[in-house]
This record gives sequence, structure tokens and C-alpha cells, in this order.
Amino acid sequence: MIMRTSSCCPRLALAIACSLWCSPLLGQWVVGAEVGADRFWGGSEEKTGAGVSFLPYRPTTFGVGLKRQTGKLALGLQLRYGSAGLALEGAEGVVAAPGVFTMYSLIPELVYQIATVGPANRLLLRGGPLIEVWSVADEESQTRVGVQSAVSFMVPLGGRLAGTVSAGAALIPSPFGEDQLDSDFERRPLWRRRFAGGLEFRL
Repeated sequence: MIMRTSSCCPRLALAIACSLWCSPLLGQWVVGAEVGADRFWGGSEEKTGAGVSFLPYRPTTFGVGLKRQTGKLALGLQLRYGSAGLALEGAEGVVAAPGVFTMYSLIPELVYQIATVGPANRLLLRGGPLIEVWSVADEESQTRVGVQSAVSFMVPLGGRLAGTVSAGAALIPSPFGEDQLDSDFERRPLWRRRFAGGLEFRL
């Protein structure tokens, strides 16, 4: 009897652990992918105050993400990649060279459901730190840490699949190194606005 009870204990513990892990109370894993378009201002400014600046120019970004959803809250992690041009922007127009920057982003974030629209659509607020590596060919990469936030609208597409549309903003220090700008320019924080569309799949 003692040996039989002892052999049942690990099985019982395993069954309890599996039932708890699969419980909806502990949330669900969600994977996603997205395509985004970023627009920048800041980054640098001419010292004369003429409103002329060098800045990254209109990248298209590609991202993947993973999050753990529990009720109205979720913890997520996104990875993004993008290639941006370099623009000289002023009151008279913009001159841009394509494919100068390569960006890699790591984005841990908190996601909160702020409202439901209709029977199943959801409005989400996202926010957290932003860690980015900016690379230029044959030059030293620049790592920057900032903050980001976004609002997302999620629409179920059937089964476990959902579509998302997001709009957000971010702020990081200038992506330029100290020796990457002409002496007539000084670095400024880089602001970003962002629009993205994607798909999410609940595991």
C-alpha cells in the first residue's frame, strides 16, 4: 500500500501542474506579426536655428511578437527590423538617400484592454521601454533606450486569428553618434509616430 501510494504521488502532482498551467486563469500565449510605417522628427538640428536637420527617413518595419494574456492584462515582447534612409529636411523641402540606417528594436511592453467595441472587438493600450540598435555600414552601431506607447484596435477574424491596427509614438535619444554629424549640427532627441497592421494567433 505504501509503495502504491508513493508511485501515485508524482503522477498526481504532474496532473495538478498540467491542469493549472492549462487553466484560463493563468492566461494564454499569443503570437503575432506586423508591418509598420514610421515617420520621424528631431534627431539633429543645425546650430544656426534655421530649422534644418538630418534625420532617419520613412522606414518600413517588420515585427514579430509574443505575449501572455490574462484577462484584460498582457505582458508582451516584440522584435522589429527596419531599413531607413537619411534625409536632410528644411523649410524648402527634403533631400533623402535610401537605405542608410538599419534598425533593430527590442520592445517589452504592458498591454491593457481599455474598452470593447461591439461583441468582440477590443481597444488596447500598450506601453513600455524601447531598446534599439541603429547601424550604418562601416560605422559603429549606436544603442539607444527610450519609451514607446500605442493604441491598438483588435478585430477577431474567426477561430484563434485576429487582425490588429495600431497607432503609436516613441522617443529615444538621437541615433547619431558624436562623430557622425557635421560640426554645424547638434544632436536632438528623436521623436517617432507609427502606424502598423498585423495578425495575432492565440495558441
